[in-house]
Amino acid sequence: MTSAPACPRCLGQLRPPDLRSDQWRCDVHAAVAPWREGTAAPEEALRQLAGSAAVPVWVPTPMPVHWYVGGVGWAGDDRTGARATALATAGPSPVGGPADMLLVAESPGTGLGARLAGIAGPDPNELDTLPEAKVEAAGHPTALWPVRSPPDRAAFVGEAGGVWLWVLLWPADAALLLLEHLVLADLGDQQTLTDRLVFGAPTDRLGTRMASSAA
Repeated sequence: MTSAPACPRCLGQLRPPDLRSDQWRCDVHAAVAPWREGTAAPEEALRQLAGSAAVPVWVPTPMPVHWYVGGVGWAGDDRTGARATALATAGPSPVGGPADMLLVAESPGTGLGARLAGIAGPDPNELDTLPEAKVEAAGHPTALWPVRSPPDRAAFVGEAGGVWLWVLLWPADAALLLLEHLVLADLGDQQTLTDRLVFGAPTDRLGTRMASSAA
């Protein structure tokens, strides 16, 4: 089962395609790629997404110790395929206590990563600072730039697979996880990795709304 289609930028209700338009439309953001979450059987939702997404489906490999998958979501429809994917993971923070990490791949203009980062979208603002983190994505070193976000989280963005790669962490000091040489694989290329993942308690992070009304 999946959630009802919603705007990836504001989670608002959408008007489905009709005789006048073949696109889903938000009253605020006009034509958008409909956002859905896998609300039941996330393992199966992730397998189907890995086989059909038009962008990477990033997953840590190996998963940090005692971390698990807490949810999966995507933006797109049967006509376009998923233009954005999001994997929610959770586990112990390097500084103690629980932490959450979302990995988002999205085509420019989708606005999903910006919403989850808590910034005005659809794409990150001008990145005029030096990169502050690095991951390995599909075998390639990938620089990540910090994004100014609300103080309850840390947001980083880079480019991998020809689209945006967002790494979003709660609380902000969980960003220390990025010092541990995080390696990401694309499930679209390695679908059997899904069988090795541990699934745990559902997350509510995928439903994070903008911290401000600006979107």
